Amino acid sequence: MGLFGKKKKEEKVNQPISSDQIVFEELGNSSDERLLQIADQMKQHVPYIINFEGLDIDDINKAIAFLSGITYALNGEVVIIKEKILMFGDQDSFEDGSLKTFLQELN
Repeated sequence: MGLFGKKKKEEKVNQPISSDQIVFEELGNSSDERLLQIADQMKQHVPYIINFEGLDIDDINKAIAFLSGITYALNGEVVIIKEKILMFGDQDSFEDGSLKTFLQELN
């Protein structure tokens, strides 16, 4: 069993830090196709900061509801950065602490 534990530690050492992987996006539409693309990236441990300011309220609600559901399914977190700017990340993205540090530096 000790070998399995070492392998997991080696995998984490080789992973880039989460704050370097953040995708910043101004969402232009809330199409199902685009939301699914974002969800697929989030499943690969890519955190997103999304600006919803260009959408109408119905599209904002649709996108946030969908992405919040994906985040919940991945045991992640949704962080409100500004009124219509949110960060979505899965549990693994927050493990190394770099996203928390990034968010603290924004304030």
